[in-house]
Amino acid sequence: MREPRIAELANHPVFADAANILDRLYETYDFLIECVAPDLWPPGPDGRRIAPGTALEPTVRHRLDQAVRKIRHTPDCRDELARLAALLRAPGGTTLAAEAERAGVRDVAEAAGEQVDLLTTPDLPARTHRDFTALFRRHLSAGEGADRLARFGPGQAAVARDAAALMRETAPELCAGLFRHARYLVAVDGPDAFDSASTREIPGAAFVALRCVRTPERLAEAMLHEFVHLRFYDLQMTRSVFVPDYDTRTAPTVAPEWHRDSPVSRWPVDRALAAAHVYVHLAAWFERRARACPDPELERSARTAESRASSLLDKVARSAHLCLGPAGVDFLNWLTGVHQERTAPRAAVGAPVPS
Repeated sequence: MREPRIAELANHPVFADAANILDRLYETYDFLIECVAPDLWPPGPDGRRIAPGTALEPTVRHRLDQAVRKIRHTPDCRDELARLAALLRAPGGTTLAAEAERAGVRDVAEAAGEQVDLLTTPDLPARTHRDFTALFRRHLSAGEGADRLARFGPGQAAVARDAAALMRETAPELCAGLFRHARYLVAVDGPDAFDSASTREIPGAAFVALRCVRTPERLAEAMLHEFVHLRFYDLQMTRSVFVPDYDTRTAPTVAPEWHRDSPVSRWPVDRALAAAHVYVHLAAWFERRARACPDPELERSARTAESRASSLLDKVARSAHLCLGPAGVDFLNWLTGVHQERTAPRAAVGAPVPS
């Protein structure tokens, strides 16, 4: 078994440097406000029109992202920023973490000096919590009553802290950066609840089913999975990962072999690239875990993740010229190169994508 190349996944200056990605993301939001609605957002003593901690809050970011998407039509973009400004100035305009602190129910999990807030009380009677729940119902819920946001009780919170410790012990150089992309870890329960999920529409939040919070090992895997997705979402906001007219509804699709019998047997290129990104990380994670704690199941999981990453990278490369922008081509070549170096000579994914 080759040494996992986690360092390469943790330290790329463009694609894996959390500080670089998040600073660029924040500057995009602040500059957007300065260009489109400076009269509605006067600068503070530090010259910033919105505080970084506020801008990167999931409910605020959702609205800022809507404004970014409307940038081609300035009046619509300005209207979106005006609504957000009014919302933040109204009573109760704060963060989920601040409201939890005020209610005395805040809890966090830490790894390598970084932390993620646990949404211990999603039904807290605060506007921020109501807004967050509304986003969940609109973008991730399988339907009213089918699944719901659940509480992180003391037992689940202890498992979350143990999972964070496991991440820190297994891959500190990787997990410290990934934790910076996640502001909240949120539990979900219900008969149709997914194992874990995240979405660009609720940036900075990772959702996990309560059944995945039974052991630190299972939760750490789910957290790694979703935090990698969150990094990719952040990257997409400031880099030309996809061509300007890319549309997930009409994009070329790929057919993962392990999803042949799924109701969704074909994935658009963006989903396939995001999944490949996760599988490369999971392969390295399981190999590192298997070295620390030899276990045939961990080795099988590493081989499965490795095989799926190879397959998806190859499939995405075939449509790269139609779907990927300049940064996307570089991202795919970097990810493929890291994967090939880690798995060679067992697997070969294919030639680099021409830029």
